[in-house]
Amino acid sequence: MADHESDVVCLAIARRHLLEFHYGGHLRVVAPYCHGVTKRGAEALRAVQLRGTSRSGGFGFGKLWLVREMSKIQMMDEAFLADDPNYNPDDTAMVRIHCRV
Repeated sequence: MADHESDVVCLAIARRHLLEFHYGGHLRVVAPYCHGVTKRGAEALRAVQLRGTSRSGGFGFGKLWLVREMSKIQMMDEAFLADDPNYNPDDTAMVRIHCRV
C-alpha cells in the first residue's frame, strides 16, 4: 500500500469513519478496526463489511482484507460506532499493528 493509502486507512480508523474500496471485483464499504502486518508478512486490514457486494455474502463480522488486493481506497464522510463485540485490539492475526481502534 502506498504511504498515502496507508495514511487514509489509519485516519479512517482514528476518526471512526467508514472506508470504501474495490476488492475481488466488488465494491466494499467497511468499518475499519485494525491495520497491520500478518504472520505471513502481508499488509492487511481487519474490518467489518457493512455494505456493497460480496461473493461470499459475508457481512457483519470482522474479516481480514489483504491490502495488495484493495484499490480505490477512500475514507467516507460517514462515521461508525466501534462496537463489534468480537473485536480484539491485540489481533492475533497481526504481528505488527500500524493503527487500531
